[in-house]
Amino acid sequence: MKKLIFLTLLCAMQLFAYQRFSFGLNVNSEAVEFEAKANVAPLTSDPVFRNFYLDMNFINDNDTMFSLGVHVENIFYNYPPLLFQVGLETLFTQYQDDDFLAIPIRFGFKHKIYNGNIPIGTLGAKILYAPSPLCFQDADSYREYRIEATVQIIENVEIYGGYRNIDTDYELEKVNYSNSGYIGFRFIF
Repeated sequence: MKKLIFLTLLCAMQLFAYQRFSFGLNVNSEAVEFEAKANVAPLTSDPVFRNFYLDMNFINDNDTMFSLGVHVENIFYNYPPLLFQVGLETLFTQYQDDDFLAIPIRFGFKHKIYNGNIPIGTLGAKILYAPSPLCFQDADSYREYRIEATVQIIENVEIYGGYRNIDTDYELEKVNYSNSGYIGFRFIF
């Protein structure tokens, strides 16, 4: 399974880099996380899809968590610095011999920070939640929340830091998968 996930990551990195968006890496003392995000618009000529994004996330803590999702991100009414996100993800992890499969609903926001007319960073948060009907195999529920700040240090590169809390509730046991801060960098194409 780990080999399949690794090959998917390599192929997706090629796709994400080609489709013009971002991929990043963040670490803390206990885990490493790889993330990728791509805009769906280059795959179609329909302008309706310009705000649709594909996400991929891979966290290697004590156990490995892999997620693949889609979300819509758009400006909040006529206030361009504020962006809202709504979407779905599919995620998989294991704990001991129990398999965890869930399809959480995603809500998030991002507020751009400007220096004059130039965006230099963001402040944001996201929440993912899957109640029991959206959990399969040995899973009972899933909750995740993150807060994150980014700063663009040079063109096409930003550094970021944040805090994440991930709870994976199995049928017989509740497991806090991650509860920690992190720091990383992101390439933006």
